[in-house]
Amino acid sequence: MSKQQNRPRAKKGTLKRVIKMLFGFYPVLVPLILFGIIFTAVVSSIPSLFLQNVIESIGKWVKSGDWQAAKAEIMPMVALLICLYLVSIISACAYQQLGAYVTQGFLDKMRRAMFNKMQNLPVSYFDIHKKGDIMSHYTNDIDTLRQMVSQAIPAFINSAVVLAVVFGIMCWFCGWLTLLIVVGIALMVFAVRKFAGGSAKYFVRRQASTGAVEGYIQEMMNGLKVVKVFNH
Repeated sequence: MSKQQNRPRAKKGTLKRVIKMLFGFYPVLVPLILFGIIFTAVVSSIPSLFLQNVIESIGKWVKSGDWQAAKAEIMPMVALLICLYLVSIISACAYQQLGAYVTQGFLDKMRRAMFNKMQNLPVSYFDIHKKGDIMSHYTNDIDTLRQMVSQAIPAFINSAVVLAVVFGIMCWFCGWLTLLIVVGIALMVFAVRKFAGGSAKYFVRRQASTGAVEGYIQEMMNGLKVVKVFNH
């Protein structure tokens, strides 16, 4: 078997299985967190529209100099904007606290599931795999899942919602400029997919190399210390 065939590869559908397990572990909290992320993203995108209205109102009353009338028109919009910001802050704090609880619980359940699965593996598996390589699944690989659940997925959802809201606002103000930006984004997405697809295999190899290094440390260096102690 060639070296190219021995290299680890990313399995398709892994993200879907992880998300399915996440919903299976927390069927109520995960939808609440998603709602909080979407709500916060929408509220954080709306102020740009309010700001445009405030600027238009100020420009309308600059020539006349009737600042009392301008104040009566602008203050309700500013008050509404402040309320939206407060609600957004409360929603962000709530979903971040729930997200921290779900993330830690998800990692604990994943480690327990892995441990229970390993109890049914044959002894030959532990003979051909180093201890450090096995422990790397519980440490490095699970920590990678933590980053995905706590950071990558919320950031992706937040960015997608913000993009959708901003796109709607842009279409409302100027359709031709929006079309030009869409073409630029399409080119960026093509480039990102091209580079990201090529880098995925290196990420998988890095995780495998980390496990191999930890296996070497556990078997060789720590084992050498034990041998020296007993020889002495």
